[in-house]
Amino acid sequence: MNVVFCDIDGTFQDLAGEVPQVNYDAIYALQKQGDHFVFISGRGYAQLTELMDQLDSECDVIFSNGGGYKLVGEPVQYNHCLSMAECERTMAILEERNIFYHIHTNEGIILKAVEKYETNILDLRKKLEPMGAMGKQIMDFKESFFKEQCQHVDDPYRYLTEHPELKVMKIELMEASDQEHELLRDVLSSDSAEVFSSFIQCLEIVDPKSSKGNAINEFMKKYPGARSYGIGDGENDLAMLDVVDVPVAVGNAKPTVKEKCQKIIGDCLDGGVGQFIFEEIIE
Repeated sequence: MNVVFCDIDGTFQDLAGEVPQVNYDAIYALQKQGDHFVFISGRGYAQLTELMDQLDSECDVIFSNGGGYKLVGEPVQYNHCLSMAECERTMAILEERNIFYHIHTNEGIILKAVEKYETNILDLRKKLEPMGAMGKQIMDFKESFFKEQCQHVDDPYRYLTEHPELKVMKIELMEASDQEHELLRDVLSSDSAEVFSSFIQCLEIVDPKSSKGNAINEFMKKYPGARSYGIGDGENDLAMLDVVDVPVAVGNAKPTVKEKCQKIIGDCLDGGVGQFIFEEIIE
């Protein structure tokens, strides 16, 4: 049996773009021959429903970089969340440094009104200018998403304390300054929080057990002897690539990701994931 773990953004799907049909076809072909395809993403579960609705058959899903999972036919599980003490510490640092951040919970994303971060967003747009039209597209999408699809609150920490039913899967920040990124990595890291980069100019703060590598090790206990593949593109995929039998990078992956991998496949936009599955795994 084969188990294919696949990142989404930048790997299975370009940012807010159409999924190449070959990727969908590869999932169905894997399932038809008795193998497993598992989405493993930094997105929260609520952010995955649109993609899941496009599938003709259900898949297992590991979300929030291992903070939770949803197996076929079973309810959603949240097993590695940030503690309120860690949330308070992290948000105090981000508030003091005027960092643009948002909080992923089991019921969606919360943040302050986007208008409070106009200067931050302008700096990010300037940072991405060398990317040309792609940089503008990324920031247009991000700004629209934060304005239209997230919940805005005056005081995120107070809101969390007033709603104890919410589980914090991760805190994510966007920052234009590379120097500030390095500083934040140091000051935000602790025994109860791991910090890593994910998308362009983003850092994520998660529970130390909330990693793709840990989640895969737990998942694979159900399938001893199965051959595992991991396909990714970013730093948050490194923990996954460390534990699978066959680490794979899409062509557009970061150099540090490619260095970890046995195979480099086609780009995300070209359906590299689906092409690889058909060429290497489908019998």
